[in-house]
Amino acid sequence: ACPGSGKTYVISHKVVSELRTWKYKNTGMAVLSFTNVAKDELINNIKKITGQTSLPYPHFIGTLDSFISQYIIMPFGNCVLKCGVSPTIVEGDYYETIMHSYWSRECYGNYCELKDFYITPSGNVCDEKEKLIKCKLKGKKPCERAKEMLLNNSILSCKEATLFAIDILKKNPKVLKLIAHRFPYFIVDEAQDTSREQMELLNLLFDGGVTNAILIGDPDQAIYEWRDADPSVFLNMYNNGKWNSVELNENFRCSQNICNATKIFSSLSAVSDAVGDSKECDIKPIIIRYKAVERSKLIEEYLGFVASLGIDITPGNVAVLNRGKMAISGKDYSQIKDLWQNLKTFYLAQATYAKGIKDSSNLYKQVERLLYYLLFQKYDRIDRELINKNFDVRKWKKLIFDLSVRLPSPNISLEDWKNKIPQTLADFSKDNDIEFKVTDVIKTKTRVKDENLKDFIEQPIEAFFAGSSHERYTNSTIHSVKGCTFE
Repeated sequence: ACPGSGKTYVISHKVVSELRTWKYKNTGMAVLSFTNVAKDELINNIKKITGQTSLPYPHFIGTLDSFISQYIIMPFGNCVLKCGVSPTIVEGDYYETIMHSYWSRECYGNYCELKDFYITPSGNVCDEKEKLIKCKLKGKKPCERAKEMLLNNSILSCKEATLFAIDILKKNPKVLKLIAHRFPYFIVDEAQDTSREQMELLNLLFDGGVTNAILIGDPDQAIYEWRDADPSVFLNMYNNGKWNSVELNENFRCSQNICNATKIFSSLSAVSDAVGDSKECDIKPIIIRYKAVERSKLIEEYLGFVASLGIDITPGNVAVLNRGKMAISGKDYSQIKDLWQNLKTFYLAQATYAKGIKDSSNLYKQVERLLYYLLFQKYDRIDRELINKNFDVRKWKKLIFDLSVRLPSPNISLEDWKNKIPQTLADFSKDNDIEFKVTDVIKTKTRVKDENLKDFIEQPIEAFFAGSSHERYTNSTIHSVKGCTFE
């Protein structure tokens, strides 16, 4: 399907059409997408048609990762994990905290990151960059010990969850049939962003009893190859004679001028036909070569041009997109490696940031995790029984609320924040008559190699957690707005 061909529109109306004639009480459709952004756009479209905010039971709409977690790993994970603990799927920042306990000087020197390694159901630790093979450390490597520890505690990455889910389905035919019976109808959006492992899992389900399956995607829009997305697996299925393949090559979004220009980069069989309201727009695509120091001036000129077209400059209408986070502000302090030198500092920073963006749900979660770590010196998962043995529910919630209120503003500099936090914790501990087991000092890096980021100590806490919106327009990466539409 070409860009602007109405993929989301087609899927939304197909889902609604099936909903209106659905006869089964306990079997439903699984409507899957690769990103939460694309999933949310699907839900919004369905809401516009039906008024429903989500799909009712027995149907499911969500990301492929969330489907694997909810319907395979969580209920059946112990079939292969066998450690008696409910599985937990983690990504990103969690691994940064584990690295501090396992990584050696050589690991940091080789730019190894725990998130780049994964463990298979057979217990082998692997990585796509082959750093493990090249590692000169003797004996069991830090990455192997870390991954084995995580597996022993049923903690998996999304990639590992997919690998273990495949193992579950292959070794347990009854589980495979159960899921295929529960969801006999699959609709997969953004199929070009699936990995080989994810497509293998889907094919197991398709061959294991799923009666209807629709995959829709555009190989030219595969932008998640850094997360193992492999558009060739989607193309192989498209070209497989077993499937009824259709090319959607009408563009409802862009002008013919844009369609003509983008054919150079496209793998479609022909130039897309512009058929939407803007098909005859005479504005031609503009390519400008510029120097980095001219970026701000260029953006202002662009915004002036947009305004001259009568378009209101708002985050919902106008976007400035970048390949990576570094270009969003010119300086991306969130990319400083190992800024937070211990778990206590890291948890405090995350909680402070959550307070600043006024995300009450995330703030509660972050402060609770912080308190749990400070009081019990445990970082893997929150044990409710342990909390209940020491605090009643009302007292525990009061502590979370009190610490949330006391946290300093994320708008102050990192240096001021480091100076304020110790007294904040001391006052909180004294006023609530509690004692922290974790007494580590607040510790961050004091210098960085990147000359462009030398002033990081003067930046506010919020600068170390990259955002995506400018007050006038959306200023973000291409990845973060996948599935969004702008004027």
